Amino acid sequence: MRSLLLKVLAVSMLLLLVTVGCDDEDYSFLSDPTYDDPDYSDEDAGSCGIPSNPSGSEGSLPPINIGNIHPSTSFSLGECSPNCVEINVSGLFNPITGEPITPVYGENFFLFEDGEPRGLKITRVDSSNILLADVVFTVDNSGSMGPEADSIAAGIVRFAQLLEASGLDIRFGCVGYYGQPNGAINFTTAEGLEAFLNERNGVPVTGTNRTVGYGGSDADELETAAQTFAPGFGYNENGVIGIRFADENFDWRSGASRQYINFTDEETQPDGIEEWSTSFLCDLMAGRANIHTVFSDDTTGYNWVDNVDERPWELSECTGGTVAFVQGNASDLDLSSLPIVGSLTNSYLIEFITSNPDCDFYHTIMIYIYDEGANGFIEITSINYCS
Repeated sequence: MRSLLLKVLAVSMLLLLVTVGCDDEDYSFLSDPTYDDPDYSDEDAGSCGIPSNPSGSEGSLPPINIGNIHPSTSFSLGECSPNCVEINVSGLFNPITGEPITPVYGENFFLFEDGEPRGLKITRVDSSNILLADVVFTVDNSGSMGPEADSIAAGIVRFAQLLEASGLDIRFGCVGYYGQPNGAINFTTAEGLEAFLNERNGVPVTGTNRTVGYGGSDADELETAAQTFAPGFGYNENGVIGIRFADENFDWRSGASRQYINFTDEETQPDGIEEWSTSFLCDLMAGRANIHTVFSDDTTGYNWVDNVDERPWELSECTGGTVAFVQGNASDLDLSSLPIVGSLTNSYLIEFITSNPDCDFYHTIMIYIYDEGANGFIEITSINYCS
């Protein structure tokens, strides 16, 4: 059994990230998969230090009978070899124990490219292996959000500043929504985000107006795109719209972890339209992003109905995100305590040798993950490593 040393993370005075110690991971609950090459040792690592591809098939792995681990992935071609693929994997935590998962090649983490097993080099993100992360805050700015709007904006700014100071290569975007998107800024710095949330064209903004209107160098383009996005949807409150708007219109970086934090005090209201429903977005974002939820209301008074009035945090449950419930005025909001911090810092660089790095070739990636009382499978189709 391998002894896995989890490195204690150094953090700033303002931000306590995740501290983990030495632990001997026990994967005895797994059957001995024929996927793993019993004769492999670290000395067998080939190009870029990546192990050669093992024999075996998906059928040799234990079944995924729980399916409650939902990491996000982002792909890019590596620099050490023309055939090397790098994957940033985040959201690796056990929803039963609340503890981070350490992926170990050949023991609890397996990857197949186009149905073929791949040898994997797994490296934890640290100061020498910096994670790229693109974070988008989607904010319900309907009238009922008035009591918490200023607290949310202040919390977002503090959180962005702390993450930026933590050493991550990170950018921030924001989308305001009430029915259609009605405000946005494309990826910027914590300083740029703060300016957007506090003023518009030199005029101070407060309350729900903080996320109404457009900022940044492409403000006009975003406003034009928003005018035809989800047309005729009315004034339903639906974070799916804000998330999809950012997904389709923001300039995401290749290889960057994609993280959303959605703020609302209402149900997800797709108005019976499938393409704006929770299930649709879950399928769309599976394996591509983590969606985190901050809900600022009492949950007991709602009548939850699929495809009409849906639980907002279900977007987090299906994408490996985290959930926080705060008071109606969000006075207790402290984003730095959200498990999203651990989700980002417990991230890993996965490297393997692809069968075809051509930019006009599309792959299907399948990943299997196992932990005590938890497991998960994600399938990402139509992956082009160049975009």
